Amino acid sequence: MDSTGREQLKRHLPEIILGLLMLAQASFLLVLTAPIAFVSDEWQFLFFRQGFSPGTTLDPYYEHLVAVPNYLYSTAVGIFGLGTNRPMQIAALLTFLGLNALLFVYLRRRAGGWAALIGTALILFLGAAFEDLLFAFQINYFGAIACGLGALLALDRDDRRGDLLASLLLVAGVLTSSMIFPFIAAAALEWALNPRDRRRRFFVPGAAIGIWILWWIGWGHQADSQAGLSGLSGLPGYLWKAVPAGFTSLAGLATDDGTMPDQPHLIWGRLLCLAALAAAGWRIYRLGRVPRELWVAIAAAATFFVLSGLNASDFRLPTSSRYQLPSALFIVLIAANLLRGVKIPGRALVASAILAALAVFGGARLMEEQATERWQPTSRSARAALGAIDLAGPAVIPGYQIDLRTNPEQDRLIPIDLYRETTASHGSPGMDASEIEGAAPQYRLQADLALIGATGIHLSGLPVRPSGPCQRVRGSNNLFGPVPLQSGGYLIMNRGKDQLAVALSRFSDLPGVSAGAILPETMAGLDLPQDNSTRPWQAIFFGEGPVRICPTG
Repeated sequence: MDSTGREQLKRHLPEIILGLLMLAQASFLLVLTAPIAFVSDEWQFLFFRQGFSPGTTLDPYYEHLVAVPNYLYSTAVGIFGLGTNRPMQIAALLTFLGLNALLFVYLRRRAGGWAALIGTALILFLGAAFEDLLFAFQINYFGAIACGLGALLALDRDDRRGDLLASLLLVAGVLTSSMIFPFIAAAALEWALNPRDRRRRFFVPGAAIGIWILWWIGWGHQADSQAGLSGLSGLPGYLWKAVPAGFTSLAGLATDDGTMPDQPHLIWGRLLCLAALAAAGWRIYRLGRVPRELWVAIAAAATFFVLSGLNASDFRLPTSSRYQLPSALFIVLIAANLLRGVKIPGRALVASAILAALAVFGGARLMEEQATERWQPTSRSARAALGAIDLAGPAVIPGYQIDLRTNPEQDRLIPIDLYRETTASHGSPGMDASEIEGAAPQYRLQADLALIGATGIHLSGLPVRPSGPCQRVRGSNNLFGPVPLQSGGYLIMNRGKDQLAVALSRFSDLPGVSAGAILPETMAGLDLPQDNSTRPWQAIFFGEGPVRICPTG
């Protein structure tokens, strides 16, 4: 390689390294998300927001206008069905990588290639934001942030073409989620501070704001939102947690899922936050002014943190994982603008790279831990339950509603008729019988719980007469059975002088799921409805006995 080639390689080495880091992170996320099917908020889009009608597309999801995510989910389900979430996961991953590419360009223009590489790597591997990175639904965050960053880069051009592009990107962001609001605020401040003719540039923030207002008048005013001025009193306390949490996340020191009342490493984030404020104050003092681009970045960060604080609830805590990506990103944007014009010594870059590598390692461990301990099990549990409901088939009780919510803030339960209609058209997201049989014990137990709940299996206090010979259930040491039972009615007689507990198992390990209890020297009926599985139930009894069981029809 000649000197020119070596010089070119040296000049573009940060971009080459960034490309390799993106490839590594993409591989890591694809492995972690492979076992994760649809979860949480996605169920609302799969069953209640399918299609492209104005009502479906423009109805608010909480306070968000989610036309773009709605279009993506409807399209993905229409093409690939409900059997896989991979298309949406890949779309979210590509959007996240695009976000990081835009971030790198933004940072490089202000702090140079190597500093941009370090800052982007911290966001690219932000393990504390696992709830965003592992959850395809957060494409609404990624998309809005990518549009916002693109708008800021377009405004860097400071010309008419850049203004038009920025305006279009902000409009696209409005159609994606409310995460665009900080960037609209930034664009509005840039418009106010820019000496160019403001009347001819009003459309830069004005188009997005106008579209959002029209949407709010037509649809958005019906949104279920926690935001309000009542949150002003708690805003200082919220900010004193939210901003340091961003620093904690950047340092790779975040723990658990961010909902614990006491965050053990938040103190380090607070110390870093105070140190950063002091360094920022010194830098501004040396500059003798606050540069326009720094004001723009501060406006974006302040809008995000204030709106989040006004929208806080028990399920929207300042340390929650879902907020760490924007929190950390806005901190990095402010830092880049403070470093503009600073010649960073090589030793400082090396030290920063080492610290960033340690932060990335800590973040990756947290993300893997949350993926394997929380997200993957949640997905498998939902798939096992839905597979069991599929097997229940006609035996599901009328009016049954499926509860796939992971927290009470989420929307409606899914009526069984809607579930059947949707899965008839797009396939089922549930496990089939063989998958349930081969699943881990906790998921087979989940399947039995769903079967019993969906079919309403329980002990009845009004037994009917036996229709065939009764059998005495063998047992000892207060344990009787198991007894295989096919679909049909049964009469269970407790001949003992103590209460008899009844448990049922179809896929789960014994003893299975409690079906109730029978009082001493009494009897109860048990109806096992006909469903789509030929696998027998296993009944087991706990008590003094003796126990007799008789068919009733």
